[in-house]
Amino acid sequence: MTRVFVIASTPVVAEQIGKVLAQSDEITVVRLALHGGDVLQQLHAVSCDIVAIDGTIEDAAFAETARRIMNTQPMPMVVFGTEDRLHGMRNTVESLNIGALSVMPMPEQTDGAGFTAEAHEFAKTLRLMSEIKVVRRWDSGRFESLPKVFHPDPMEEMLECSIDVVAIGASAGGTKALQIIFQTLPPDYPVPILVVQHMARGYVGGLARWLADQCPLDFVIAEDGVRPRPGSVYLASDDRHLTVGSDHRILLADDESVNGFKPSIARLFSSIHDAYGAHSAAVLLSGMGNDGAAEMRRLFDAGACTIAQDKETSLIHGIPGEAIKLAAARFILPVQEISPALQAVVRRAQSAAQD
Repeated sequence: MTRVFVIASTPVVAEQIGKVLAQSDEITVVRLALHGGDVLQQLHAVSCDIVAIDGTIEDAAFAETARRIMNTQPMPMVVFGTEDRLHGMRNTVESLNIGALSVMPMPEQTDGAGFTAEAHEFAKTLRLMSEIKVVRRWDSGRFESLPKVFHPDPMEEMLECSIDVVAIGASAGGTKALQIIFQTLPPDYPVPILVVQHMARGYVGGLARWLADQCPLDFVIAEDGVRPRPGSVYLASDDRHLTVGSDHRILLADDESVNGFKPSIARLFSSIHDAYGAHSAAVLLSGMGNDGAAEMRRLFDAGACTIAQDKETSLIHGIPGEAIKLAAARFILPVQEISPALQAVVRRAQSAAQD
């Protein structure tokens, strides 16, 4: 039985989410609290497996509550709300930055056959998220003391080919890692960057705007047939696999999900392997599952630069951990070292190509 602590913005929302969760006999709501001054005291007074917090709570109050939960009593946390109200709200992306595992649109209706199926799917996702081990919200100041780990070759000796593209895959916890990386990459970074970030349908536009507000690069939603430009970051769009063709143009594929995801990191990395081979860099950031790990090993074998985020700075070390188990990562780095590494490998590869 999964024990859920719910924080709702209003009695109406509390009633709606209560009806949704009541459809599952594997979910028990230990407390259905209205957001307010004593909500954290209520949380500390009960035992629960996951917190579900209403994403339509006023921005500043929402952020403060979410941060205090992750700082004082870190546990799996998801954000819920009706899809029409969540779209465009700052909370939907800010919550992922703070440490929420997912943004979950809840069923619009509270009756009918369709509602029952959607409610069961909502509950199933909650149960899966509740099993994820999370850590206290990142304190960026502690990163400086964490060592870099290189495997198996020193950076200075490994690159014989130019780097023409960077591909990044991320899932739960990845949005904060992307922010940290992109904040320190220069606007004239000499190669394009392609990103698959697992997130709920409809929110990638908000992610692009959120990153653009804080980072010097150009952030765009990937479009079919476009040739990626240096200094630009192309984010995978909803319900399409982000891939590249042999001519290095973006191809959006409407195929089946891979590893349960669409877009899939595996599809991006596989296409990068086929189109660029050793002339590429691939990065796996925080996330659950194994999407992209095997394909990173193929890139490693082809001579590409491969980087996995380390366990200490990952909210969830599932995906990068799986890549490390496969010996697919040449570099295992704390998140704050990934941007310098991406700048260094491009500079050194360019220097080597000119010599």
